[in-house]
Amino acid sequence: MSREILVRAVTLHGQRGVARLLSKSPTTINQILRGSYPNPQRVLAIVAQKFGDLESGEWACPILGVIHPDVCERYRTWAETGVVHKDRLYMQVKSVCKTCERSF
Repeated sequence: MSREILVRAVTLHGQRGVARLLSKSPTTINQILRGSYPNPQRVLAIVAQKFGDLESGEWACPILGVIHPDVCERYRTWAETGVVHKDRLYMQVKSVCKTCERSF
């Protein structure tokens, strides 16, 4: 279960961001995600403690699919403020985010 939480955390913060928040290297995070890290249990226990709240509360986005509310809020903020972001999905979701009826 902790691996799934790690995947959600990486979706939200990126591999480097998660590594920074866990005080681990981005390589460690990448290897755990690929399943090549030896004995990842200790790191996954830290993941569960730090990001355990990501287990629930996901939303269905018409463009991105099932996402965490923080991801939804980030895209909506970008759309509302007109920020141009390098994220390739931004161009697809910006108009939908402006009209989305999801409330925070």
